[in-house]
Amino acid sequence: MTTDFIIVAYNKPDYTRLCVESIKRFWTLPYNIYIVVNYLDKEKEINYFKNLYLNDKNIIVLEGINQSSTTIHGKNGEFTQKYIDRPGYVDGCKIASGSWYGAWATNIGIKFGKGKYVCVLDQDTIFLHKNITKLIQLSEEYSFIGNRWCPGSVFSYLGVNNWEEGMVRPMLSFAKREFYDNIEKEKYVEKKIWRSSPWNCDYRDMAGNLTWYVEQKGLKYLVLKNSYRDRFRKDNGLWKQHLLDIPYGEQAWINDTPVFFHATRGGYRNTQALERWIKESENYLDID
Repeated sequence: MTTDFIIVAYNKPDYTRLCVESIKRFWTLPYNIYIVVNYLDKEKEINYFKNLYLNDKNIIVLEGINQSSTTIHGKNGEFTQKYIDRPGYVDGCKIASGSWYGAWATNIGIKFGKGKYVCVLDQDTIFLHKNITKLIQLSEEYSFIGNRWCPGSVFSYLGVNNWEEGMVRPMLSFAKREFYDNIEKEKYVEKKIWRSSPWNCDYRDMAGNLTWYVEQKGLKYLVLKNSYRDRFRKDNGLWKQHLLDIPYGEQAWINDTPVFFHATRGGYRNTQALERWIKESENYLDID
């Protein structure tokens, strides 16, 4: 009944630290945590996590991908990612290198783990309540569970107009391991867009492959109640129920209990926003 948590750590160790702390605090069932470290300075960054979790036998630190050549450093520690041609393709579609390498590192974590369940988490996320363990019960009915849905048609039918249309976004993605094993076994691949493994790809493909696969196979999947789009409503709807005061954040519920929070990034990745996320998360988790 063990759950393997996969977290790709890159450049913001406090984010990963808080995500791990929330798992330890609220996941009351057996688990292992696999931290896959994408790095600028391999020895420094990998050793940081190994030393931090030296006495936590169920936290495993893995070497990820070297991102030093594609990271653009800005002022006050801020950074962005270069856009690159999609590795293995000549379709003219450029992607954020961090997204590609993040998916690649996720693949490393999934293949290393052996648990019955797999939960992939962005590093800028935390759990909010012990009811998050109900994901296991939900996985008996649904092929996979995600935290947000982006309306539209997945890939705009192999187009590149909107990278996030028609798919479940995987800031949280939960499924039985057999779900990923079946995808890998079947090599369910459309050669123009998908590679031999649905995880060796950029974030659009990573999320899109899962959505496309279950729709083609007629499998049931679940998107949790989520506040993301309520920020555009005049009354803000679910956004007013956030437990953390994070502008542009998103919260997810299971059975009307808030269980998950994602800081979101995009144009809001700046030093002030990063510090606010750390402070709010530490306060919520009661970390000194």
